[in-house]
Amino acid sequence: MPTAALRQRLLGLRGIGPETADAILLYAGGRRTFVVDAYARRVLFRHRVIQGSESYETLRRGLEAALPRRVALYNEYHALIVRLGKDRCRRARAPL
Repeated sequence: MPTAALRQRLLGLRGIGPETADAILLYAGGRRTFVVDAYARRVLFRHRVIQGSESYETLRRGLEAALPRRVALYNEYHALIVRLGKDRCRRARAPL
């Protein structure tokens, strides 16, 4: 099934939003979709890449357009953003 159609089916399930659907598609399905989570928003905002009010879809499409369309790369970049968000770019404090 094409990724867009599968994503729509996932989004139709109760309790599954865009972030969860994209995480399932990327990590379990090996599909080319970037996961935009709170860490990604925080890191991009603090580095002044985004204004902070962009929609999930705007950010996802922007990241996918800016990166080579490779599942392994999306996986690695997301993992690195999560690591940065946990270790250095924390929510309640100033960045380390």
